[in-house]
Amino acid sequence: MGLLDESVLNGISIQRMIFHIVGPADEDFQLMDEIDAGGFESFFLERIRETNIGNRFRFIGEDAGVRPSLRSVSQDGGKFVQRSKDLTEMFQNGHKGAPLSSKGAFIVAQLGGLSSPAFALIKFDDQKVLRYQQTTTGGRVRAKVTEVDNTFIEDRKAMQKSALIVLDGTGGNLAVYDRANKRNVTEYFKTFLGVKRLWTPADATERLIKSLSASAALFKQSMPEEVKRNWRRNLHDVTRSRDSIEPGEDLNVFGGQIFGPFWQDQNFRKDVERELHKNRISGETIEIDKSRIRSPQVRRLRTRENIWVIYPKQLDDAGTAVVKVDRGSDGSATITIRTQGIIDDELSNESPDGGAARTRGRSSE
Repeated sequence: MGLLDESVLNGISIQRMIFHIVGPADEDFQLMDEIDAGGFESFFLERIRETNIGNRFRFIGEDAGVRPSLRSVSQDGGKFVQRSKDLTEMFQNGHKGAPLSSKGAFIVAQLGGLSSPAFALIKFDDQKVLRYQQTTTGGRVRAKVTEVDNTFIEDRKAMQKSALIVLDGTGGNLAVYDRANKRNVTEYFKTFLGVKRLWTPADATERLIKSLSASAALFKQSMPEEVKRNWRRNLHDVTRSRDSIEPGEDLNVFGGQIFGPFWQDQNFRKDVERELHKNRISGETIEIDKSRIRSPQVRRLRTRENIWVIYPKQLDDAGTAVVKVDRGSDGSATITIRTQGIIDDELSNESPDGGAARTRGRSSE
């Protein structure tokens, strides 16, 4: 998942597309006319789908960056070519002075299939491609190698920068991919788009915790006891040595570190993805705010008879025998508490979680 739901993403189309040439030198810059992507639409749609799994941004103002030009095109399609040239000139001004900038094509695409105006902006690098032809002479097979210039490569690595933009009444939503800065976005591209990060590290971290907690609660009955008891501690310990979590394979590694083999449960992983999407951080590179992930301080036990045992976690860590739990194979357990003395022993109308204790039966009238 990402900015757009999978069902929506599968229904998008390219209404119009144009590309211009940009590069580090002024002589690289070349404006071109509209093209017909017929027959190759699937290639460019796949690059847009890859951009959908990108970091989330929002516009910093009505008249900042690309928003005015894109809004103008959505209101008057006759302005598409001229506005694309204006945008490309804006991009070139920042791109030519950036470190490691390279020559390539800057694509502006207007998308269909959504209820709101949508656009894709993609900078492709020029890639050197070699083509060979086989020839047979006197029974011997030879290969003739030639170079192909000005190519589009079917590989996300060929995309230097890209943005998927959906406009709405309050501005719009963006998913942005930047090969040079996967955790955020290079400053000149951020200025060009006129955006700022949707979530701060603190926001993203809180939403991550909320997502994991919701899925863990839903799968509580099927989750192994060891995972259920310790996943929050694992979350704290693992994030001490991490600064970020990237989508895809890195997220899978992270999930395995937190939930162990249970992370391979497909239903659980799908639910985590749904929660991440619901909390609008699916596809994000999450920069971790370590202060938001605190080490659990309390162990809570609750029996089927609704008996609660709550005690400081350091009693577990110290290896003391204050609380001892012997679990039977039939699911039963014997809890033994060896204490230096009982301080309180009284009846109360409050439950351990601070609420009023639940009573059974009907009250007298």
